[in-house]
Amino acid sequence: MIELSGHKVLVDPWITNPLSPYKSVEDFVNEVKSVDFIVVTHDHGDHVGDAIDLMRRFKGAMLVGVYELANELGSKAGALDRVIGANVGGPIRLSRDLTAVLTPAHHSSTIGDPVGVVLISREGAIYHAGDTGLFSEMSLIAELYDVKVALLPVGGHFTMGVREALKAVELIKPKYVIPIHYNTFDLIKVDVQELVEGVRLAKIPTNVIVLKPGESLNL
Repeated sequence: MIELSGHKVLVDPWITNPLSPYKSVEDFVNEVKSVDFIVVTHDHGDHVGDAIDLMRRFKGAMLVGVYELANELGSKAGALDRVIGANVGGPIRLSRDLTAVLTPAHHSSTIGDPVGVVLISREGAIYHAGDTGLFSEMSLIAELYDVKVALLPVGGHFTMGVREALKAVELIKPKYVIPIHYNTFDLIKVDVQELVEGVRLAKIPTNVIVLKPGESLNL
């Protein structure tokens, strides 16, 4: 969950994943109370997560994603009137103070293309890479949007591993990077401290912040 300019945005909300501090969607809803936008980067089950259930519970939430997938999920949730279907390209105006840009992601998806997302507000730009391998155009994302915080997958096998994520940090040069998509399953178990050490040794001016499941951070 990302909070920018007074808006709550969920990205790939698998609330009931094995490492989640929440035992049910109900527990999450009772604590969070409201959500403004739900972004889904692609159609794999661990990224669609509980989006449909959340759309039914948060009656004011808007669903954002690639056109075909957004409409599919909106239809299943009975909320087609709250769908913002878009594609990789230019700005998507979510509100007066919040803009989204869907970015390429090198991955797979059955319905629509996989994407990442840049969320832009007066507080800065946050890049959630989604599930992706490394690609050189990440440098263009940095050039265009001056990324303050980057959330990058590091687990390998399905996405970038630590070595590739280190190169991504070099390309993006965010002020902060938060590793994601690791240790949920044996296939994607890594020592995330290798990224911390790699950034330090490479003398990249980025702070690596390792969050525990359920932990929050104010920047």
